Amino acid sequence: MSLYIQKYGGTSVGTLDRIKSVAAHIASTYRQGHSLVVVVSAMGQQTDELLEMALKLSTNPPQREVDMLLSVGERMTMSLLSIALNELKIPTVSFTGSQSGILTDNTFGNARINRILGDRIRRALEDNKLVIVAGFQGMSEQEKEITTLGRGGSDLTAIALTHTLKADRCQIYKDVDGVCSADPRFVSHARVLPAMSWDTLSNLTWYGSGVVHNRGVHLAKKFQIPLEIRSSFNLETHGTMIGSVKPVEKAIVHAITHRKDLAWLRIDMDSSKISEILSYLYTQGEHPLFVQQCSESGKTGVELVVSGGVLPKLEHRLQDLKIPLSVLHTGLICVTAVGDGFWQEPTVIEKALASLQKPTVLFDCKNNVMNMFIQGGHMEEILERLHKAVVE
Repeated sequence: MSLYIQKYGGTSVGTLDRIKSVAAHIASTYRQGHSLVVVVSAMGQQTDELLEMALKLSTNPPQREVDMLLSVGERMTMSLLSIALNELKIPTVSFTGSQSGILTDNTFGNARINRILGDRIRRALEDNKLVIVAGFQGMSEQEKEITTLGRGGSDLTAIALTHTLKADRCQIYKDVDGVCSADPRFVSHARVLPAMSWDTLSNLTWYGSGVVHNRGVHLAKKFQIPLEIRSSFNLETHGTMIGSVKPVEKAIVHAITHRKDLAWLRIDMDSSKISEILSYLYTQGEHPLFVQQCSESGKTGVELVVSGGVLPKLEHRLQDLKIPLSVLHTGLICVTAVGDGFWQEPTVIEKALASLQKPTVLFDCKNNVMNMFIQGGHMEEILERLHKAVVE
């Protein structure tokens, strides 16, 4: 008997009708003789709605209380889905992250999983029960506090459970048909890619694609876990298989992605302080898209590009540390091409830059990632031109 881990995102379970539809699909898989652990996200935009409620009460709510609040969303989904499955005569039990034995560090809002015990899950599976697990959450190992894993953390929950339980398959159900060559909301000719390497998906998710949690992709690569990215709305599609796909010989762009509302900063500080600032950004759920050491007028420092939303908190933090900050640019867009062997075929770089039809503020190109930072612009038109130039 195979053990499947299935994860359903917020849109997939966004309404009671959607929960009924997902329950019917899960029940069909269970009746085929498979054991199932299903990981769920909060319904629709519920996480955002809960956070908005907190921010109406306080501009800076305690992160512990925010985690307690946000964990409610997944708990609601798991209970409703379990009720729907029991109505279909499928013996089902739901567990929160802490009940599942998902033990984390003490970082509220962006906790890391230390280990997963999973004893209650295993016992339920031995009793032929279908298990629903609330994604996105765990319990701090030292303080026994409820923690959340950061946005998209339900993907991470599913992949970590796949490793812990030695599951046969990890299926991540989304509201898209698979991993696309570009965001189909912006690019009309974006196509579903049948297969992709862990590295390529990792780069896409690092630089803007929200199709899978970036830390989850790293975990999948570390433990060599193949992933199936599939649609819960179009169950006939095969989706995208993620695994050890080998790069082709010639230069090729697999996909493009983007981030907007970015700020390019210069922080004058000794290099020994860099790790402290980067660690602080991590606790805020932020990772810089560009980092380099610099020296000007005898002063050493670091330049980095971060999301504009984190800038006020970073400014406040640096003021407390008495570290000077210069904002070089705001409102930047980062357009990223991900592929293999860019430096072997410079015409790819030339075509990409020409498609922007405006100069870059910052250009950062590695052999498999090309980042082009520009000042504003019409996102749909920029992405359409870039996709046509280097992907189609």
